[in-house]
Amino acid sequence: MSSDRGTAPADLFLCGWRLRTRIAMPELAPWTGDDREPDLLIRTGAIPARLADAEDVSPLLQVNPERQARLAIDGVATYWLRSAHEIVIDPQIDVDSPDVRTFLFGTMLGLLCHRRELFPLHASCVVVAGRAIAISGVSGSGKSTLAAALVRRGHRLVSDDVCAIDAGAAGGPVVRPAFPRVKLWQDSLAAMGVATDGLHANRFGQNKYYLRFSDPAEFQAEPVPLGAVYLLDPLTAPVAGREGIRRLGTMQAVTELHDQIYRKRTALRWGRAADLFAAVGKIVAAADVHRLTRGPDLAGLDGMVRQIEAQAAAA
Repeated sequence: MSSDRGTAPADLFLCGWRLRTRIAMPELAPWTGDDREPDLLIRTGAIPARLADAEDVSPLLQVNPERQARLAIDGVATYWLRSAHEIVIDPQIDVDSPDVRTFLFGTMLGLLCHRRELFPLHASCVVVAGRAIAISGVSGSGKSTLAAALVRRGHRLVSDDVCAIDAGAAGGPVVRPAFPRVKLWQDSLAAMGVATDGLHANRFGQNKYYLRFSDPAEFQAEPVPLGAVYLLDPLTAPVAGREGIRRLGTMQAVTELHDQIYRKRTALRWGRAADLFAAVGKIVAAADVHRLTRGPDLAGLDGMVRQIEAQAAAA
């Protein structure tokens, strides 16, 4: 497909980068920064079936020593991280479909962070009491649900699912803002009293939806210092005395944060092992790391939110 879609290019904001594209990206805010050249171009175009010197990370993902990546999602699109400044998309459906952006702002954003020497934590992030609170864990553990509940309590969203941390920033690690929306399953929306009417599905036929926070006061538009990380550990059944928050010791925090690096296998193939280990050390030195164990349903959501607020206020 040609990269010239016949529409004017738009300059948008993503993680502090000036992104230029002709593709509809309603999640992103317009670029309002300086007049620099675009940091990132996202366009449509042809993609080779095999990258030069490629190896397979999975049946869907190829990478090579040049730190390029090719992701193929059948029925959606193929994506090519061609350089630190360009992503090419070859869509199989309307390129403006939310399905296309699901993988662009998930896997491809994580790989781009690695390419640009950032630390992508598998986490959602909210500003509480002036500091970034990252909520990390495996898919389905409740990161986005807890983040959305905090935003609805008056706090500001920074990112969802991929938390881009600049561990080497002057003054200590900071989180770079992404976009003002989270992805939530229907039961999470129902628990918060939010109807799915008018919400876009994450993927066609899936009961997971985009919840956008349209009020500027609900989104953190500037980098913010990282204050704490909560590692979610959802129970599969009620266990008396297990629910709650526990601060982790340094070694356990290092180990468990390392486990939550987004697209870590690819990063290791790209030779980032030492950089990532150093970044984890900087994060643990600057931010408290907690284990948050929650019950098997959403009944305790409000209590978890209040515990996080209380800890942030006391820090």
